[in-house]
Amino acid sequence: MKMIKNCLLLMVIVILGGISCSNSRVSRVVKVVKGPFYIKVHSVGQLKSAASTYIGCPPVRRMWNYTISFMAPEGKKVKPGTMILGFDTKELQEKMVLKSSELETAKKELEKIRLVEQEQKENFLLELEEARVKKETAIQMAVRPSQYVALIDVKKARMELELATLKEVLSQSRVENQIIGMKTRIQTQESKVKRLQKEVSEVAASIARLSVKAPKEGIIVYISNWRGEKKAVRDRCWVGENIMEMPELDRMQVKAVIPEPEAGKVTVSQPVEIRLDSNPDRVFKGKVKELGRIFRTKSHDQPSIVFDAVISIDDPDPELMLPGMAAGVDIIVSSKENVLQVPEAAIIYLEDGLFVWKKGFLGKKMVAVTTGPRSGGMVEILEGLIENDRIVILTAGE
Repeated sequence: MKMIKNCLLLMVIVILGGISCSNSRVSRVVKVVKGPFYIKVHSVGQLKSAASTYIGCPPVRRMWNYTISFMAPEGKKVKPGTMILGFDTKELQEKMVLKSSELETAKKELEKIRLVEQEQKENFLLELEEARVKKETAIQMAVRPSQYVALIDVKKARMELELATLKEVLSQSRVENQIIGMKTRIQTQESKVKRLQKEVSEVAASIARLSVKAPKEGIIVYISNWRGEKKAVRDRCWVGENIMEMPELDRMQVKAVIPEPEAGKVTVSQPVEIRLDSNPDRVFKGKVKELGRIFRTKSHDQPSIVFDAVISIDDPDPELMLPGMAAGVDIIVSSKENVLQVPEAAIIYLEDGLFVWKKGFLGKKMVAVTTGPRSGGMVEILEGLIENDRIVILTAGE
């Protein structure tokens, strides 16, 4: 019964195949070829630069979170010194006004202290000079010949000399103390002024630091977070967080994810073919550069298990490639020479085996085949065909 059933099925396929070739289906004829056969692992990934300059929240004293106020357009080419990222400076501007006011007050206080201290010093110097004059007078009175002066006047003159001497010493001490005290009080206020000047300078530098300039010539690329989201103006960010990068476009590579079932086939240094989704007709060559150490979930929305890989690109095109662009990669895990092969689309799957339509002089007939591995749309033929056999592939009509 099974043999009769298969024969009937083959007859139906032959009849339908003939009808379809002339009606709802079109066909194309290909030759069985012999050549290199590559076993490939297909993966997807995104372009990234092997060397990038990262731009983010600049370090500002006692500032932990920031609000973005300006971002240079993504993909824009900029020159060194061009402003590419800015943050809200309102809080620092308010601090600048406060500290500047304190500085001006401290400067005025310093001038006042200098004037008052100098005036006090001059007063003490005047007192000292008066004490010295009185002392000189007292000396003259005290050294007069005793025969011309009464004894009581001599005693009085000596007492006045002694008092004048004490006043001179006291005035001299006041002047010296004033000089020392004046110097200390002025230095204290000068220190306050210098401290406030430093604080004002620091705030000004912090304000300037919040306008981030391009460190070199290059293009701007926004960095995506683990959710694939990019920062925008008015978003908040944290100190140390990177917001954009300036990649070196001549050192591009692919960050790919390998499906878990295929991960065991992939090793470092295996050759890779790379096609950009935006330009699939052009093939770039590369190699597996690095492999991740652990398996992980691809994303929150895609819970499949994957393995990370970094693919180097032998000859990247800076005019065509930008970080973040999607790419497909075919990792060549093994290869064989002189392999008989046909397009996988030529294989017909039936209950009792695999077949192809073989074209001959009198038409086409169905031939059983034994196949080997499949890869890249091709399948190895182990038995049933020889090189240059012509195979009919039925495709859907337009």
